[in-house]
Amino acid sequence: MIIYGVNPILEAIRSHSERVRYVGVAREETARHQRLIAEAKRAGVAVRNLASEQIDRLAGRGVHNGVVAEISETAFADFDDVIAAEETTFVLILDSITDPQNFGAILRVADGFGVDLVVIPEHDSVGLTPVAVKASAGASEWVPVAQVTNLARTIETLQKAGYWVYAAADGGNPPQAIDLRGKVALVVGNEGKGIRRNVLEHCDRVVTIPMQGHIESFNVATAAAVLCYEVRRQQGEQKPRPPAG
Repeated sequence: MIIYGVNPILEAIRSHSERVRYVGVAREETARHQRLIAEAKRAGVAVRNLASEQIDRLAGRGVHNGVVAEISETAFADFDDVIAAEETTFVLILDSITDPQNFGAILRVADGFGVDLVVIPEHDSVGLTPVAVKASAGASEWVPVAQVTNLARTIETLQKAGYWVYAAADGGNPPQAIDLRGKVALVVGNEGKGIRRNVLEHCDRVVTIPMQGHIESFNVATAAAVLCYEVRRQQGEQKPRPPAG
């Protein structure tokens, strides 16, 4: 898979350098990308000088800033293994998010607030595409993402493991009025349709962000940021970022 942009490539090198097959830098851009080139070489990653036209072609229509990289396909995390880990306490479930920009922004939120696992359905959902990776600004290299076949059954599994599952939807309680400590799973839904009924019915409780303006709702990534912040505020911790390298 080809990824592009300075930050996504840097984070790919820092987190899983063995997955990076090469970094391509436009010949005209070599001087301003010395830090990226140096990190790649320190990690043993090959660096290629490419023509700008080749960079454009590899990155498609993406904003690449003169750099691309070829990496092996990202492996999805094993849901059962991550949930079984004692340190896993915060899961973010994405029900049918289809916009890669939103998915990437949510992954950036998940990294920023120390979400332990992001869960997406196998069908009707965007995956870890180059656009999503770019939008995540490199967060996709740090946040475990599990792909499951059935979100309703996944929620049941989490509940049996001691999680309270909260759906972000209309008609619920404000987040500050809900006890979000302990093992928490938060569900956010599709950009237009929200959470599907069969998924919503399996959740324990509905949480609603109070709105005071004229617009009815936040963008899904913004809503995820508000709710993830409240979860971590109540839990009283901010998990440290894993060391680079």
